[in-house]
Amino acid sequence: MSDLINKISGKEQNAMQFYQSVKDVPHMTNHAIQRAAQRNISQQAILAALRYGKKLHRTGRVFFVLRKKDVTMEPELSSFTGTTIMLGRDGAIVTAYSNQKAHSMIKKKPKRSRNW
Repeated sequence: MSDLINKISGKEQNAMQFYQSVKDVPHMTNHAIQRAAQRNISQQAILAALRYGKKLHRTGRVFFVLRKKDVTMEPELSSFTGTTIMLGRDGAIVTAYSNQKAHSMIKKKPKRSRNW
């Protein structure tokens, strides 16, 4: 799983390579596919969040949040700001949503889930 996260979060690729690699989206659960469709989140937005977004570890999950400051070097991605992707423990995309304040909300979550 760590190889997948390191591969998709690298910022070394330029924007032209970004748009040519839409087929590189990791496995998405049925829930993630349904929610992304309902919320009009494209595969390009998902890839942008995974590649350029801030990675946060909270509640036993990995979140990628595409903040405004993450797209300053790539202005064509500015329409995707706020896109948030949650990965499960197996590395699959569990859900996707868009929220401009997601980064601060996720940072307030506990680091570990409280499953007793």
